[in-house]
Amino acid sequence: MRSFLQGLKEVAPAEKLGFVLKTGTSDMNVVGPAWRCPIVAYGPGDSSLDHTPQEHVLLDDYWRAILVLEAALRVLSS
Repeated sequence: MRSFLQGLKEVAPAEKLGFVLKTGTSDMNVVGPAWRCPIVAYGPGDSSLDHTPQEHVLLDDYWRAILVLEAALRVLSS
């Protein structure tokens, strides 16, 4: 999580950061406890539109998410 926060701050320093507790079913609900490790979900788009006809992702948001992931992996590997 720290690497993602640092990546977000690097890529979008003016953006207000926050956390959302995601519930429901996903692979993370299974592998997190089994692996006994924390799991972070991150990605572009409005999660309230997930799996609806209105679901979409702006290309600028998609590119920014790639940059954040790149920065987070760089931090994580150092």
